[in-house]
Amino acid sequence: MARPLRLSFEHAVYHITARGNRRENIFFSDQDKGIFLDKLNETFEKYSFLCYAYCLMDNHYHLFVKTLLPNITEGMHYLNTSYSNWFKARHKIVGVIFQGRYKSILVDEVAYGMWLSTYIHLNPIRAHIVDNVKNYKWSSFLDYIGRKKSVERLDTEYILSNFDNNINKAKREYERYVLENVLMDNPLKESYKGIALGGKVFIEKIKEKIKRVGRKREIGVTKLSVSRTPEEILTVIQEEFAIGKKDIFQKQKGNMYRQLALYFMKKYTSLSLKDIGDLFMMDYAAVSQACKRYEEKTKKDGKALKMKIVAEENLKKKEVMSSVDRLS
Repeated sequence: MARPLRLSFEHAVYHITARGNRRENIFFSDQDKGIFLDKLNETFEKYSFLCYAYCLMDNHYHLFVKTLLPNITEGMHYLNTSYSNWFKARHKIVGVIFQGRYKSILVDEVAYGMWLSTYIHLNPIRAHIVDNVKNYKWSSFLDYIGRKKSVERLDTEYILSNFDNNINKAKREYERYVLENVLMDNPLKESYKGIALGGKVFIEKIKEKIKRVGRKREIGVTKLSVSRTPEEILTVIQEEFAIGKKDIFQKQKGNMYRQLALYFMKKYTSLSLKDIGDLFMMDYAAVSQACKRYEEKTKKDGKALKMKIVAEENLKKKEVMSSVDRLS
């Protein structure tokens, strides 16, 4: 069976779902859902996603996200793989967790954002889990009405701005709107061939993108990618600080080049923690801890912060240059 068509481009907005294999649960407990949110935060930060809404159900999840870069495939692969690995280890499960790859539909957030976020938040009602959406804590609805803050890169203001300029009034109006639309139809039924959901102009633009690049199974409309290779990371650090590769890999207390390389490998490459650990001859848990310590260090140590900023700028410049080369 052919894989579904996927379009990826800067500032693309998607509705995403992923279900458990054979419709089995992907969450057995609140702890599982909490860990998934941690993975979600990590993915959004690593791949520069914004989130408009989410809902976690026992055997599937919904995301309403915006990608600032054309990297939806990389980001979703990272999310599902990292959670699957944790879930299988935690529950001693062998085999696949998710039913194939995730499903995605491009969304015109201007025309359908308010409607789609409402539909996502009403999932627990339709599944007869709760009788009031305010009683379900595993969606972004409580974020919208000001009851909690669950995901760092969750943007509620975009949708709320449709209701009132006063944020508190907007929250109340949004709550009323959701509660009044419990029986709403599924807006995704109006999508164009399961690829895009939007008004006529939006759909025509998507058709043009498909026509322009050809009907490939994976389409990158632009060339810029957030993911770097390990060699690119090492090269940037060597060039920026005039050091050799051995200086980066040297196991010495306080080696800031090594710390920076570990942090960049985790943040800017598609390598798993285990892969990074293998490269630096470390346990994957030690990699995670080292990255967290380095991130905290940059908040207190001016030298560490300056090194990070300078190296990141160099990394960005190289990415832009390589993108120009590919397009020329």
